Amino acid sequence: MKKAFIILLLFFIYSVSYAQLEENNKNDLSSTDNNTVSWGIKAGINMYNLYGKERDYIFADQKTSYQPGFHIGGFVDTRINEKLGLRHELIFSQRKAGVHVSDSINGIYKSTLTMYYIDVVPANLTYQLSKNIQVYAGPYVSALIAANIKRKDENGNTFRDKSIYGDPSNDEKESHYLQKFDFGVNIGAQYQIKQNLAVELKYTHGFLDLFQYANSYTNEDSKHNKIKIFNRGFMASVAYSFK
Repeated sequence: MKKAFIILLLFFIYSVSYAQLEENNKNDLSSTDNNTVSWGIKAGINMYNLYGKERDYIFADQKTSYQPGFHIGGFVDTRINEKLGLRHELIFSQRKAGVHVSDSINGIYKSTLTMYYIDVVPANLTYQLSKNIQVYAGPYVSALIAANIKRKDENGNTFRDKSIYGDPSNDEKESHYLQKFDFGVNIGAQYQIKQNLAVELKYTHGFLDLFQYANSYTNEDSKHNKIKIFNRGFMASVAYSFK
């Protein structure tokens, strides 16, 4: 996991550095060129859920629900011309989903699955619709760094069960574990309130099945490494840019 995070971080740094280098080169070639690079920070709330026809394979039924979380991170915008640009982001994101779980003592009850990700947006294409409105779209890659699900003990007390995250050193034959990576697409819009202050709304749609038997490949268990449950959600942010 540490190696994966370092790879993602290096990829983000490379993307930002490359954008900055391109910007410097263009500025050297033409002092009248209007290309610019800006960077900043952003934070806000998430509303995430799970989708996919095999949700009842992991949980008590398919009735999952959106739950609030949060995110915080940084971004770099590179202006290509008056209308087009590129956006790069590195975000820490908490994603929650309401689910139902069951056991022989408590029956079926409501629970919450909480996942913590490092999201890397290598390059989303941006388009300036008007002076204040910008839209963007493109891919994202996420690394799962922790996860838990709320369960009840024999006395009905709720606790956070972290075993759903999985441990590669354990025998994972009887349990379901979350994939350590996710990827998908972003579609978003930004409204510029002031010169350095903006609000954003982004929709993310995951394409990687989140659950599997972590050792299903070695067990030749072909079904359980393709459980069709995916991430999707909305992110509302306040962004501040430093010119």
